[in-house]
Amino acid sequence: MTRICWWLVDVVSRLLENDEREAVRGDFAEVGETGGRALRDLVGLVVRRQTALWADWRPWLALVGLVAPLGLLLSVVARQWAERSATYAWLYVNNWTWAYLGSPGARQDLARYSTGFFVDYFTLCCWSWTSGFVLGSLSRRNTWVNGSVLCLVLFGELVAVRPHHNPFNPVFLLTFYNVVFPLILRIGLVLLPALWGMQRGVRLATLPLRQAVFWAVAVTILTVLAARSLEGSVMFGWSQFQLRGSWLLQLLPLAMVWPAADIVASSIWRRSGAETISA
Repeated sequence: MTRICWWLVDVVSRLLENDEREAVRGDFAEVGETGGRALRDLVGLVVRRQTALWADWRPWLALVGLVAPLGLLLSVVARQWAERSATYAWLYVNNWTWAYLGSPGARQDLARYSTGFFVDYFTLCCWSWTSGFVLGSLSRRNTWVNGSVLCLVLFGELVAVRPHHNPFNPVFLLTFYNVVFPLILRIGLVLLPALWGMQRGVRLATLPLRQAVFWAVAVTILTVLAARSLEGSVMFGWSQFQLRGSWLLQLLPLAMVWPAADIVASSIWRRSGAETISA
């Protein structure tokens, strides 16, 4: 039991800054604290530190402006794009034949579908990365909380929403395309890029201005290319809200681009502040 308590002390202490973590461990060793009491005192300290951090507006902005709306939006898009591409993946992977390359029409279809899905998937990765970067830069030491909520939103939506597949489509009778494939896309195209972006956001806070502008332009172009797929995914994914023709659909591309715009704005603000100080 004592070993478990000290292992938990080591895990929980990682939520503190490096200097404070070493000081707390040194105090425990100096006074000869038992594992259970050390864990209790450490948890109390971490709770106080985390409560103080939430007094700032930035973690709340990350939670309300990113984790809740964009996390749910990315989850819906990942689900719909997984369903839309499952049939073509089954057709070209499970039932591959070299005849697809022997016919000009079949080659053209293969190239068109492959390019379209690649652009959509890469765009989803970029949206996830920029959202994660802004989340990390705003939350900093609270990133683990907002990151956990983001995971809950992503996988909670996967469990809570029952997909309405075409009953005559045999693809969705296969467990892989009905369950595993959507999960793979969610992890590979949303969760991992978002976690990578969070890690970079916590470490860097802002990107160099030139890099930030390049990234924002690239995300904007990709968003324009994927705009119709994005609108269709949300319209069919939230069909119960009858969004067809709604002005909300027209705002979706702006919602996906705003994290990249925030990265540029933060870079400009940091650069202007550095120039003011140097002057």
